[in-house]
Amino acid sequence: MQTHGQNPGQPQVKHHHHHILSTRLIMIVGAALLFLTIVTVWIAGVDLGRLNFPVAMLVASIKATLVAAIFMNLKYDRRENAVIFLTSFLFLAIFIAFSFTDLFFRGDVYVKGPIFKPVQAKSQFKKAWVSTPELVAHGKQLFDNQCASCHGAEGQGNGVAAAALNPPPRNFTTEGGWKNGRTLSGIFKTLKEGIPGTGMASYETLPAADRWALAHYVGTFAKPLAPVSNTELAAVGVDPSQENGGAAEEKPTIPVNVAMKQLIKEQEQDGTKGNVVPGNPEYQDYSNRLDTRLQAPKPLYTR
Repeated sequence: MQTHGQNPGQPQVKHHHHHILSTRLIMIVGAALLFLTIVTVWIAGVDLGRLNFPVAMLVASIKATLVAAIFMNLKYDRRENAVIFLTSFLFLAIFIAFSFTDLFFRGDVYVKGPIFKPVQAKSQFKKAWVSTPELVAHGKQLFDNQCASCHGAEGQGNGVAAAALNPPPRNFTTEGGWKNGRTLSGIFKTLKEGIPGTGMASYETLPAADRWALAHYVGTFAKPLAPVSNTELAAVGVDPSQENGGAAEEKPTIPVNVAMKQLIKEQEQDGTKGNVVPGNPEYQDYSNRLDTRLQAPKPLYTR
């Protein structure tokens, strides 16, 4: 049998015509969707306990079914198209099942406490206030890593970061104008306490032996420093009768860059003004704030 307009010998083709929705059906489905939207809003303000999520998903599924079946024409379309459409939900269900299987059966993988574990500083030198070649060499290594960016590799106060500091960093090659005096104990005191109102921050988190090593090396930029006396040691809280100077056990520390990021985060949360820079009066107590956080760390993720 040949259809109209079809050449002889060609296979018969059954034409599928797009279904035209009636105005009445459109109005009914539209009203149903509007009603279900009102129900959704109403449910959002009602505490149904554990039923909140299932009920919300049920209403959303009914709305999605109406839209797909009527407005997307799946009810009147070819069956194979409906099968393809529904198959996508099958694969979605498979992906969700795999995700939930991994989530509920992979064990406890949540990070608890700080990401960076505080490190207990250990001193490798005994009676570090007495200069030795090993101490000076260690001090140079510390200086290159911790101090050269501001004070310069030659200690002339012309490091790459010096231009951003006011007042400028100390020039270690000159002998006058030192805040705590150009002595071993004075340099040690500066390293321990910092100088408020300047870019010189406290390095109390460094082991005491490291601070002595830095003091010895800083003293090599100009006239050699005199050995420290017992009176000077007592003034900075050092007991020369003990190998570690009677210093208390060093506090655990975290990397400096992590500490600075934490301070910036606190600044954003607190709405405080100013930049997080060494010497800023608003952050002179930053070491105490970090100690507090280390004593009561908060988990990064919670269940």
